[in-house]
Amino acid sequence: MLAIWIDEFQIIFHDWIIFMELAEIIGITILLTIVLRIAVYFYRKLKINSVRKRLVVSTILTVLISSLYYIDYSKKIYQNRFINGELRDKVAKKIESANGLTFGHKADSLTFKQYQEITKINWFPKLPNEASNISYYYTHDGFLPDYTFVLSYNLPKETKVDTLHYKKNDFSKSRQFEIIGSYKRVTYSESLQ
Repeated sequence: MLAIWIDEFQIIFHDWIIFMELAEIIGITILLTIVLRIAVYFYRKLKINSVRKRLVVSTILTVLISSLYYIDYSKKIYQNRFINGELRDKVAKKIESANGLTFGHKADSLTFKQYQEITKINWFPKLPNEASNISYYYTHDGFLPDYTFVLSYNLPKETKVDTLHYKKNDFSKSRQFEIIGSYKRVTYSESLQ
C-alpha cells in the first residue's frame, strides 16, 4: 500500500518519505510484537489455554493496532491516485530541477489548482483564488537551514496587493508587483542565507 500512494509528485517534495514511512511501519511492528508478548503473559496468567481464543485475541489486537495505517494509506491511495492522480501527474511533469543551493526545484505556468495541490503537502504560501500563471523557484541546502524561495503570479489589476520589505539578520522577505496590461504580476521572495 505504501508503494501505491507515494507517487512522483510526493517524492519531489519529500524525497525521504519512503524511508520515513518504512521506519514508522517498523516501529509499529516492534510495538505490535511487544503488545503480543504482553498478551502471551496475560494468557498464561489468566490460564487461557485455548489456542482459538489466543488466536482471536491476538488477531483483534493486530488488526486494531495496524488498522490506522490501512485506513490512512487507503485514504491516501484514493486521493493521490484516483481523485487527484491526473492533476498530480501534470504538476510533476512541470517541475524541474533548479540550479542554486544543493537541492531545489522550480515550476512555471502553474494553474491555481495545481499550485494549491503543492501547498497541501508543502509549506509554500497560500495564494488568492484569482491567482494565475504561477511560477516558483525553491532551493535549499539540505543540511543547513539556508534556502531561497521566489514565487510569481498574476492577479487581476483591481486586486489590492500589499508590498512588503522585511529583513532581520540573515532572513529576508519581500512582496512587490508591477502592472502589466490588465493584470498585476506579483513577486514574493523569502530567503535565509
